[in-house]
Amino acid sequence: MEKILLTEEELINFKQWLELNLESISWEGRYIEEFNSFWDELFLVGKEVDFHISRILYAREKATSGPLITWFNWLYEKFLCYLFLYKDVSLRELGKLGGLSERKVSLILRDFFIERYPHLEDSLNDNFQVGTIVSSNLYLKFSDLKKTFGLNSGFRGSLEDEILTSLEITLYPDWQNIFQLLKKMNKEHGVKLDSLVKKATFKRQVKFFQELALLFIIGGLVIFSIKVGNKYYEDYLVKKISLFEPNFFWLDKSLTFKSKDPLAGKEVELSYKELEKLEKLESQKVFEDNLSTKRFDVESDVVLTSVDALPKDFKVAGLEQSDYEEVRKGGYRDSRYGRRKAYRVMMTSVNPKLTKNKLIDVLKYFDVKQVDNVKPGTNIPGGLYFNLYVPRKKLKEFLSRVSSVEESTILESKTVFGGPYGTNKVFIWIKGI
Repeated sequence: MEKILLTEEELINFKQWLELNLESISWEGRYIEEFNSFWDELFLVGKEVDFHISRILYAREKATSGPLITWFNWLYEKFLCYLFLYKDVSLRELGKLGGLSERKVSLILRDFFIERYPHLEDSLNDNFQVGTIVSSNLYLKFSDLKKTFGLNSGFRGSLEDEILTSLEITLYPDWQNIFQLLKKMNKEHGVKLDSLVKKATFKRQVKFFQELALLFIIGGLVIFSIKVGNKYYEDYLVKKISLFEPNFFWLDKSLTFKSKDPLAGKEVELSYKELEKLEKLESQKVFEDNLSTKRFDVESDVVLTSVDALPKDFKVAGLEQSDYEEVRKGGYRDSRYGRRKAYRVMMTSVNPKLTKNKLIDVLKYFDVKQVDNVKPGTNIPGGLYFNLYVPRKKLKEFLSRVSSVEESTILESKTVFGGPYGTNKVFIWIKGI
């Protein structure tokens, strides 16, 4: 890239272009001479553009007060806009001169133009959009904007509402220090500002990495503290939760059971008269238990509906089998040696007959068979019961459907009585309320 020089006339034009309020800057004109000398020391005549930029950056680096730093940053951005307007440099060239990325430069120029042409905001956004490093807008120049929008170069450097044009920078102590440093540097021609700027940039980079490392350390401490706190809280909860289970650890295993004979180690001394009394009692057999045990059997009455219901032969009636009696009994109580599963479903119902009809529909759907000679749903004193064989593949669904008919309790037990292959025994009892 070719070196760009600014003549004395161009530097004067830049100062006028900024429209600085010299009276306000110099505290009502009291420090007007000092400010003009400062300006001359900052912008030396006959120097290249990168020299002036390095001077502004150096002054901004040496400033310690917030308003003065802001003022130098504002002056730096205005200088870049002036070069874009009157030196016809592209965004990429301006970024190299100012030590900034093309995106940052395009953002500065975009804000500058939108403040003056707000009605062209959308079009200006498209022209100053820098998405990638191969974007065609990187080579945008002011001459291109003039052709596109018909603009002229009569731009104002500052608008009426900008307060930095009137900032009293001469009242800040660090401004005096910067002024003296610039004068000293101009006298000592051996001082190179480029090296100073690079040094300042290196310090900034070191500070950035220090802050980054500090953030990593703080983040690690926070994560570690959360992990430790979580572990502590888990242990606290474990101690608070107690399970109801037998605990035999309180027993003293060193103790063993020892029977104690109340007569051991003691001699029983009886007199002659006492011995005679014991002999008399033994002869009377007082200690014999001759109480005869009596057994009482429970009797029950059977209510018959009519005389015709009486059996014709009472001897034969004792051998007959009731309609409510299964041929093969049992098979539902839990057995220690059983390997097959049997299930009991205990129901309570306000209307047992309606519940029975619902269950019969369920039995038809699952192709369930009765176990013995008693028909499923037989009404006996106390309720209804079903003695069934249910296919094992449909057992889970069957129990789910049955338990959904009424409120029920399902009991599972092991049994030695098996049914047909692939089936399980299920007993359903419906108790009327």
